[in-house]
Amino acid sequence: MDACEKYRGLLIGLIDHELNPDEAKEINDHLIRCAKCREAYEALSETGNKIGGVSFREPTDEVLEKLWKPPYSRMVKWSGLALALGGWLVFIVMAVIEAFRSSEEPFISRIAGGSLLLGLVILLLYVVLERVILYKSDPYKEVKR
Repeated sequence: MDACEKYRGLLIGLIDHELNPDEAKEINDHLIRCAKCREAYEALSETGNKIGGVSFREPTDEVLEKLWKPPYSRMVKWSGLALALGGWLVFIVMAVIEAFRSSEEPFISRIAGGSLLLGLVILLLYVVLERVILYKSDPYKEVKR
């Protein structure tokens, strides 16, 4: 590796003032002697000046609101929830019907499966009821999140 390759890798650090004083002095001494590195330094410096003049505008809250909450998002959320719950309920009903229709299953396993299923349904209904009650009494429901 020749000296120019070593110094060209540090030119950006010199432009951004990220080098310690010894490194900066060493590169500046090299730039005085080397025309190719000086041209590269000037090209990088010019590019940096052009990029430094570019400013970016932050999007407003209204733009972000439109971006994150398209009109169909509520419909997608509720239809997905309805399909998931509907599929779960159909699956459970089919399992109960098959368990009680099959004469090969012992009666005690049918009772245990039915109890487990009934317990899950009761827990689901309890959670849904609690969420509805909490939503009605939520003092922050009008606050935009």
